[in-house]
Amino acid sequence: MDITVKITKENKDGSADAIVRFDKLGLEVLVQWGLIAMLKEGLNEYATSDQVKERASLAPIKTAKGRKPATKKKPLAKKAK
Repeated sequence: MDITVKITKENKDGSADAIVRFDKLGLEVLVQWGLIAMLKEGLNEYATSDQVKERASLAPIKTAKGRKPATKKKPLAKKAK
């Protein structure tokens, strides 16, 4: 996986212009994490106060370190007729 960020210009307001390059696997990881972040943000934005309290009482979900990102599965072999 290859994800490279090159800052091309730093702006006065603290932001920056950048070029982001990535390979196919890097794109997959960026999209997966981006979708997860958007879903979490949407859930938090529209949650009722009871739902927020319920989530706060739940234990955090642990993820395995070094987990490989999802990859395409090999197509199943066609059955002979």
